[in-house]
Amino acid sequence: MIVDWTPELSAKLGRPVDAILDKGLSALDFGASSSVEIRDPSGMRTRIEFAFAVIRPEQNLAAVFSEHCGYLEFDLREDSVVAEIHEEIYVHQGEG
Repeated sequence: MIVDWTPELSAKLGRPVDAILDKGLSALDFGASSSVEIRDPSGMRTRIEFAFAVIRPEQNLAAVFSEHCGYLEFDLREDSVVAEIHEEIYVHQGEG
């Protein structure tokens, strides 16, 4: 899948196509606070953690590259949403 999406990955990651083909993706490409959510017009949502997305609007396709869940391809229907989510989370631990 990396080979098929190399031009989009190169643009997204700011690395040359040859470097991506030679070395693939690394853990540094995935943010710990980043996820992708695919929202279907029917209301179904799919969320993938430690991920980013690239899109081919002309082909109605989105590819999600994830550190832990592998690489996934989605067919997009009219009004589908691909959301890249970057969160900064603070959890306050109360006194015991």
